Amino acid sequence: MMRFIDVTLGKWTRHLFFVLVRSYYALFYNVGASGKELLQQQPGTLILATHVSRHDGPLISAILYSTARVRPTVHYDEYHNWAQWFPMWVAGAVPMSSPKSWPEDRRGARKVETLGKIHTLLETGNSILLFPAGQVRRQPEEIVKPYLSGVHEILNAEPDTPVMLLRLGGLGQFQPAIYDLFWSFLGRTKGRRHVSLDLTPVVDLDPGMELEAFNAKLEQMLNS
Repeated sequence: MMRFIDVTLGKWTRHLFFVLVRSYYALFYNVGASGKELLQQQPGTLILATHVSRHDGPLISAILYSTARVRPTVHYDEYHNWAQWFPMWVAGAVPMSSPKSWPEDRRGARKVETLGKIHTLLETGNSILLFPAGQVRRQPEEIVKPYLSGVHEILNAEPDTPVMLLRLGGLGQFQPAIYDLFWSFLGRTKGRRHVSLDLTPVVDLDPGMELEAFNAKLEQMLNS
């Protein structure tokens, strides 16, 4: 039943959200995307993105919407926030992690369930958007903490999963703010902020590495 709702009412609602969100970013941001055609030729891709602002998830999903079905991953608390749950559900977001107040066995079972869902989505041609750093950048560089294991476990279970790196530029607090003159006819000195999305295939991320070394390599790739 839920699948039927997703491919009928959910599909039309996603289109509506796409028009609204894409229109907003077209008005206030000048977005350029490089490499997204590669994603169209490679369904079931794990997209590892830099996390520079709270706009990242909706912006990436809106820009890639007409290229491939991208299912973002979000923190459990954000997914179940009453103000965000419906758009998250419509977008097909996958909640990650679980409340720390849960017993360890329950948290472990939830982790297994989440990873199983991600693998099912990848196998059926959906692409998964994941922010390896786990939170919005609070410093100039991405920091992937040594204990974060999501990417490592996904690729360990399915090492042949295609991986792409997505770097966001021009949007974050620690990135240069460059504007065009789109709104100059209204007398505003600032127009739309220039933002870049750069997608590149990843071929040298070995899930056989120890977790800490794997995360160090991933952090280096995100910051290069």
